[in-house]
Parts: sequence; structure tokens; C-alpha cells
Amino acid sequence: MSKTTNIDEANQTRDPLIGRQLGDYRLTSLLATGGMARIYKGMDYKLQRQAAVKVLIQDEAANDPTLTKRFQREARAVAALEHDNIITIYQSNEQDGVYFIAMKFVKGNDLAQELKRLRRTRNKKMDVKRALYIMEQVASALDYAHKQDVIHRDIKPSNILMDDNDKALLTDFGLVLRPSAETTMGTAFGTPRYIAPEQAISSNKAVPQSDIYSLAVIMYELLTGETPFSGDSPMEIALSHISDPPPPPRSIDSSIPEKVEEELLKALSKEPEKRHRTAIEFVNAIKGGYGLLDDPSMGRTSMRMAASMPAVPVSNDTGTTKKGPKLKSKKESKPTRNTDKKTKSGGRSRMLLLIVLLVVIGGGAFIVLGGLGTGGNGAAVTLIYNTESFTMINGGDYTLNVGTLQFIRGTDGGGDDYNGYRITQDIVPAGKCVRIFWSGKQIELPPQCVNNLHYSEQLVTPDLFFWRKETSSDTPISTFAVMYDGREIARCDTVARGGDAECRFNWPVSPTPVPAAGS
Repeated sequence: MSKTTNIDEANQTRDPLIGRQLGDYRLTSLLATGGMARIYKGMDYKLQRQAAVKVLIQDEAANDPTLTKRFQREARAVAALEHDNIITIYQSNEQDGVYFIAMKFVKGNDLAQELKRLRRTRNKKMDVKRALYIMEQVASALDYAHKQDVIHRDIKPSNILMDDNDKALLTDFGLVLRPSAETTMGTAFGTPRYIAPEQAISSNKAVPQSDIYSLAVIMYELLTGETPFSGDSPMEIALSHISDPPPPPRSIDSSIPEKVEEELLKALSKEPEKRHRTAIEFVNAIKGGYGLLDDPSMGRTSMRMAASMPAVPVSNDTGTTKKGPKLKSKKESKPTRNTDKKTKSGGRSRMLLLIVLLVVIGGGAFIVLGGLGTGGNGAAVTLIYNTESFTMINGGDYTLNVGTLQFIRGTDGGGDDYNGYRITQDIVPAGKCVRIFWSGKQIELPPQCVNNLHYSEQLVTPDLFFWRKETSSDTPISTFAVMYDGREIARCDTVARGGDAECRFNWPVSPTPVPAAGS
């Protein structure tokens, strides 16, 4: 017991909450940092039960009084929901000015991490049966929540946790809305890549079909490998959801059945009343399109075995992956991504004016919570690092999408890698900096970052510092790789204890296609 106490005391000097008792849970380590909260691993030593403890960041709460209300509302909403696929709340309280929620600790990944892993595996898409198995569970959770008069409003892959048996758990109800009892807190919440059109305009317009729309975007991504809309800014993506027809899925992957395409486009209708009535109805429609509605293997058993099944690639004779031909379908009349730029630009300009008016009148169009697409012509990126901190500087004039960025020292998955999706919104805006540093140390920022810090993350152990030569096994590693979309774009020297270094490279103009499995 004394050894545990010493470890906790050492950690506490780096993060004041580590080692602290909140309710029944003693915080033992930091798991993740988000926009308004940090997630810690906690331990109830009486019951010998672990928990994920979500703690509201006090500085954020002080700057925005509505965050405390949203945090408390999340706890009340989820505590009232009892469903096998909704995260279980153990405890929620305020202690000495610290607001926290203790919930079930899930060993596994979230769906966003799994999608990134699949993309790194030679651009492989998720097996259809496995995807439908996961989506069916989420749909069941959503329909239950909707029956309880709860709308989630932020359905996205990172809010879907999966254990080692692919049991899905819906989490992060921080943007939940009860239409009959509450109104929104002034802005249209959601993540641009997955937000429903009506919700992008005004949050209080969200209805159960808004969650179904977001679920359909995820389904689209699982089946095609990409989301319907991308862009260089959250505004551009939101405007696409509002005004642009989604590209037919078969224009991306011709192996998708026409019936599946029809049901996906129905769920992505601009008008909520044209979508499916329930989430399960939508998932069953997709299953029916694949002829899997009565398939006994679609029962609630582990679908991990499906992960090893090869995806069906669309290849040319040279073996490199290409998108399937744009086949004529029932939805052929809908325009695709190649819509005339002048027409789209004019429509977006008018819609932008509408959004600006909404901002002026209603207090804001939406809060940015999601990632962006890449653009531009190869931004200059500078990495500045020493023993205790690592800073990445976007020297370009456009936003970088770092969602698929990885820093790898040694072997991929070796435990000290760092993934870009951990950065707020998966982005680094033009001229901005992101920093990782040793918690508890007084670290000075590079001069060009003093007024331009976009994101900062504290790590509690230097064993995780991918930019250092030392590893947990004391075996020096002289370089680390900078990976983007599964390919190496730079290799930088690691630093020894007390050293410092700088590494420069150009951001890729666009991702290079990676051969699909089996091509």
C-alpha cells in the first residue's frame, strides 16, 4: 500500500487531480483530454471497481457558465437511461468545486479509433456484417433514448465505445436535449462532419431523426470509407449538409447494392420527415439491402471474427486502388461531388449569408467539435522539441486535418505512439501551435506560439514521449516517424536527456491512395 501511495504522490505533483478522491473513486491516471472535460481512470477500493471519471475543466467552466449546467444535465440524462448499449453512470457529484461523473470503464477502442486503424491497414473498410452489428446496437440505444424523450445531438464515431467483443456503448450525452422540457442553450451544437441539416441551422430544431441522420453519416462512412461531406472549414462542411446532395454511395464503391444506396440517401434527406421513423428501421433497411435481415450470424454474438474478412476492393489492372465507376442507379439524377463549382459557390455564398444572419439573431450557428479536410499546397510544418515538451507549428495558410497523423517511435502500436485525433477537433488551424508536455513542469512556448496556442496536452510519464531516445526498456531509438494516412511523410531525430531538436517538413498536398486489401 505504501508503494501505491508514493506513486500517487509523485503523480499528484504533475496533475493535481491524480491521487485525489472524488466520491468513491480515487483518480489514478489521466486517460484523455477533451474540449470541456478530462477523463481519468478511477478506482473504488471498497468495491474493487474501476471507473472512467469525467471531470469538468474548471478554467473552461469559469469562462462559460453554461458548461456546468450542460455537465449536470448530462449526468441526470444518462443516469435515467437504463439500456445495455448506453454507458452506465455509477456516481455524479460536485466536490470542493470539482464536477465529476463516474461511469463504467470500457476496455477497448471507440469507433473513431477503429476506423483510423482500418484506414492504416491498407485503406481497408469495415466488414459489412461487423458494421451492421455495431450499428444495430447503437440504433437500439438511440430508439430507447428517443422513447424517453432524449435526443443525443452528437452522434459520431468517437462517442461509440466498443469492448473486446464489439459490444457497443453510446456515450457523451453532454449535448442531450429533452424537447418537451428544455430548450437549447443558445447555439447549434454538434460535430460538422456528422451534424443534421436542421441542427446545423439551429440546435432547438433537433428531433429524433436528427440523430438518425448522424447515424446514417456513420453508416455511409463504414460502407464507403469516407463521410459524405468534407471541406476546409467547419462552415463549409455544415453548409454542405444544409444545401448539397450527398454523393451516391455507389459512385464511391460500386459493390454497394442499389437498395442500400437508396436507404442511405433516404436517411440523409434534408427534411427530417423524409427519413426513417426509427434508427432500427433504418439499420434493418440496410440489412435488407444486403440480404442479411434474416441471417442467423447477425445475432448478438461477437463479430470480431468479421474483422479478419477481406474487404472487396475496386482495382485497376495495375493493382492500385481506384474508385469504382459511376454507375447509373435510381438516384442518378442527384448531382455528385463534381457539381459545377460556380453554382455551388454561389449557393454557399447565399447560405453563408443566412448563417451569418442566424449568428447575429440567434447567438451563433454552431460550436465546432469536429475535424476538417485538408487543402492547400503543402504547408510548412515545424516540430520544436526538448526533453520535456514537443510543439508542432502549422506554418501554412490553411487548416491541417491531423486526424490520421501519427508520431511513431519504434514499432506502430508500441505504447508510446501519439495519434492526431487526440488533438482538439482533429485540426491545427493556420499559424497555430499544438503542444505536448510533461505535466507539472514549467515549459516555455516557442516565441511564435505564445499567442497562437491551439491545443495543449499534459502527459504524466516521459516513457510516452515519442520524441525522446529513452524508452521504458532503456533501449535508445534514434528517430521517430511522422505518418499521415498510413504513409511516412517525415522522419525526425529523437533527443537524448537534456537535448533539444527541430524538424521541418511540408504537409502533403493530398493523401496518396493506398492499395486496398487483396488488390
